[in-house]
Amino acid sequence: METDTAVTSSPKDLRPTDVNRSALERWPGLRFAFWVAMILCWLVEALSNRYSISPDGISYLDIATACMKGQWEAAVNAYWSPGYPVLLSFWLSAFHPRGLRELAAVKYFNCLTLILALYCFEYFLQGVLEFTHRNVSGDRVAEALLAWALRATGYTLFFWTSLYLTPPTLVTPDILVFASILVAAGILVRIAAGPGGWLHFASLGIALALGYLAKSVMFPLAFIFLATTLFSIGNIRRAIPRALLALTLFSVVSGPFAGLISRSKGRLTYGDSGRIAYAEYVNGVAHSIHWQGIPPGSGTPRHPTRKILETPPIYEYASPVAGTYPPWSDPSYWYDGVRPHFELKGQLDALRHSLDRYFELFTQLGSLIAGFVILLLWENRLCDFLKRFLRAGFLWIPGLAGLAMYAFLIVENRYLAGFFLLLWAGLFSAIPIPRAESGSAIVRCVTLALVLLLGVQIAWSFGHSAVRLATFRPPADQEVAHELIHEGIAPGDKVAFVGFASQDHYWAYLAGVSIIAEVYHDGVESFWGARPELKAQVLSLFAKSGAKAVVARDVPPKFVADGWKQVAGTSYFVLRIPNT
Repeated sequence: METDTAVTSSPKDLRPTDVNRSALERWPGLRFAFWVAMILCWLVEALSNRYSISPDGISYLDIATACMKGQWEAAVNAYWSPGYPVLLSFWLSAFHPRGLRELAAVKYFNCLTLILALYCFEYFLQGVLEFTHRNVSGDRVAEALLAWALRATGYTLFFWTSLYLTPPTLVTPDILVFASILVAAGILVRIAAGPGGWLHFASLGIALALGYLAKSVMFPLAFIFLATTLFSIGNIRRAIPRALLALTLFSVVSGPFAGLISRSKGRLTYGDSGRIAYAEYVNGVAHSIHWQGIPPGSGTPRHPTRKILETPPIYEYASPVAGTYPPWSDPSYWYDGVRPHFELKGQLDALRHSLDRYFELFTQLGSLIAGFVILLLWENRLCDFLKRFLRAGFLWIPGLAGLAMYAFLIVENRYLAGFFLLLWAGLFSAIPIPRAESGSAIVRCVTLALVLLLGVQIAWSFGHSAVRLATFRPPADQEVAHELIHEGIAPGDKVAFVGFASQDHYWAYLAGVSIIAEVYHDGVESFWGARPELKAQVLSLFAKSGAKAVVARDVPPKFVADGWKQVAGTSYFVLRIPNT
């Protein structure tokens, strides 16, 4: 853990006020208390949701499982980045958890990544404090927000972020991206506050490359971070060669993976998740699965999932992509040929939904925004604020760029954590505080109110997690996996599904089987209402695809006599396909 030497050595931070001196003396103990409280909350959150997982998480687990078997080529995926599943494979190889315990182990791993992000935040915060006091040097009328106030607001916001935006329940790389953004920003503030040495620039290039390996969105954002270094040290001629060094190291570390996926696609690409998301959320192509070339103008699929029956709609995808649910194991394969393009109406709709989401989030952070406005307007020194704010552009420009980039596609909480912290640092570090007792008094009141109000939300989240932990029930997926094994379905076998397979296939992962065909969820009712001859045809098509059993939910009672066997205590049913 880093010390406060760089900050406490500043004469402004050591000015003789009882409040500031007392805060400095108490900070090591308060920091320890913050860390302990956060880690305990993360553990409770992880335990209370230890068996929850999203479809994205199953795809990452598929890649991790393949890597554990030495199949490292599985990590070369143009949709799912390799950093998180590769690290997971090392973690799981160390403990070899089985069944549901594997997912619990993943949640503990996520707690460790949050601790990593916390350490990165401490590194970032120390740099912000150092830069903040350098940023106000020479101002005899107003000073920067006191170090203890920045620490209190920053730690509270980080705590809130770790529960509402990047909780340990996420089986995704977003916590690693959060950590990489904090490290990169921490290096940036040291470049701006100090001499801007070559080592800092080299470290920045490597940190950004590691962020890209965690998630492809960091590739375009890396150039925003690198661009800000050109004016962060105040001498562009001195900055250019150092920025080129950072760019070179970024290319050296990230280039091999970008080259591998480009080779697999036969075109230059750093990842296809962004272009597919744009086609889905702006151009209106089918979300997530079964794109068949609709709507017109969206491109021509080169190898779509195969629609083998129109009514009810049945899709088959037994090859060539492996995985628990192949359409989601590598969407870049099934969406190859999609042509994202600008479309005004679709773009405006996407922006509207994104702005709605941002409004909800900023409403949750209303106390933080109100505290900022009060501190800013207290002495009406807007000009001083703007000057300081512009000097801190290397903080808020990448933050705004990240928020704007997602606004054009889709906004989800887990994407935003690092950008929120960058905006907080850029705004709060630029606030001018009068060098008077009245300034210290208002800072104390606003900071206390802000911490208490955000603390209520943190306590509310912890309370919900504690209640879930006390009323925990194992999921039904394990029972389905056991039933499949009882029916003679072995790991590696293939099954079919009647329902929303893209959102419901963790049971297949636990059983080690692959879903290779499905009655799409829009056609479930027509399937159950079909003539016996048609249902027999559907089962025959499943059998020809290689499925040995069919899994469904909420089978109508009158069809149980046809061989459907209910999994005890669940709404799932299993039908063994004969003659396979």
